[in-house]
Amino acid sequence: MNYSHSLLETYETCPLKYRLIYADRVKTERKSVEAFMGSLVHETMEWLYRQVIMARVPSMEEVETYFSQRWDRFFHDGIFVAHREFTAGDYREAGLKCLRLYYGRYHPFDSGKPIWLERKVVVPIRLEDRQARFVGVVDRLDSLGGGRYEIHDYKTSARFPTLEELERDRQLTLYQIAVENSLPGVREVELVWHYMLFDEELRLRRSAEEVQRVAREASELVMEIESRTEFLPREGDHCDWCEVQEFCPKRKHLHLVGSVAAPELGYDRGARLVDEFVRWKEAREEADRQLKRLREEILEFSAFHQVDNIYGTGHLLKISRGERWKLPSAGTEEREKLAECLKQMGLWDRASDLSESRLQAVLRELEGSEEGSLIQSFLTKEESVALRVSRRVDTDD
Repeated sequence: MNYSHSLLETYETCPLKYRLIYADRVKTERKSVEAFMGSLVHETMEWLYRQVIMARVPSMEEVETYFSQRWDRFFHDGIFVAHREFTAGDYREAGLKCLRLYYGRYHPFDSGKPIWLERKVVVPIRLEDRQARFVGVVDRLDSLGGGRYEIHDYKTSARFPTLEELERDRQLTLYQIAVENSLPGVREVELVWHYMLFDEELRLRRSAEEVQRVAREASELVMEIESRTEFLPREGDHCDWCEVQEFCPKRKHLHLVGSVAAPELGYDRGARLVDEFVRWKEAREEADRQLKRLREEILEFSAFHQVDNIYGTGHLLKISRGERWKLPSAGTEEREKLAECLKQMGLWDRASDLSESRLQAVLRELEGSEEGSLIQSFLTKEESVALRVSRRVDTDD
């Protein structure tokens, strides 16, 4: 199997998405507008540099026209906008902004000699008992002469990376191996990222040891993927941009509810059930708050008037007072000593892993015994108050 950067990145982001796309090969028309815009910017950059190679530098107007025509031709209903505060038109303008900033910064595009444009490369990946292949597409490779090369990568993301994220790069580092394996006399390779929306250029040089480390880590990740039998979904912000939501148990219902035929197919029933569940849950939480308040007031009334039975118009509330044994806090030395004591007495299973209710039952059985006293030495007593309501039954004399 061939492994690409997008495949490995997909697996790291969400194992289920990896399985759906690369193993199950599900078909979907959905595509995020960010991915669509990015692909058209890359396509436009390839066109621009092919013109440059032919000794022709297009005008900025020509670049914009090429991008806009491709947008109009290939934009379709399956392209979705995750950020509701933006429109597809906003992303179209963002793509044009990327191209304008790049054009203004690098015109007339003569800092290096482009020798690869959107070039497919293959890098062998060593596994324990065989080899796999890492495949990718280099956006652009420039020759600076004298065995010096630059690998260029265009980024249209609205998120600027940290230095730590850049140093974790796998994609361009593996491309460096492809360059060194493919071209004679390579002396120096520099990795260059163009964060086009920010008009920023980031550069990194990898030592031979760093390149080997990245290749080794890629091999280990491939072995992890191939040995895995279960691919579970991993939720996060990335779910908003996922193209296969309709196949994921975490997002399938949300996707279906948004469909035109949702009411006819009954997909909206889940939404109604959730809404009803939330209403009752909120009602119960409010009831719990009110019951807590009433309990405090009832106990105050009981203490002030020294009554344990309080009569309502149709019900009787009985107050029972007593004491109960309280366990030491979890993680404390006393808790560990108590657990050890119960194990030595053969009572651990009956105490149900230090369940207070089970321990109370054990103490009732051992009341007055030496074992019971030993267990009680680890415990503290606290007042126990129970309120029980029964229907009021009045009797006449």
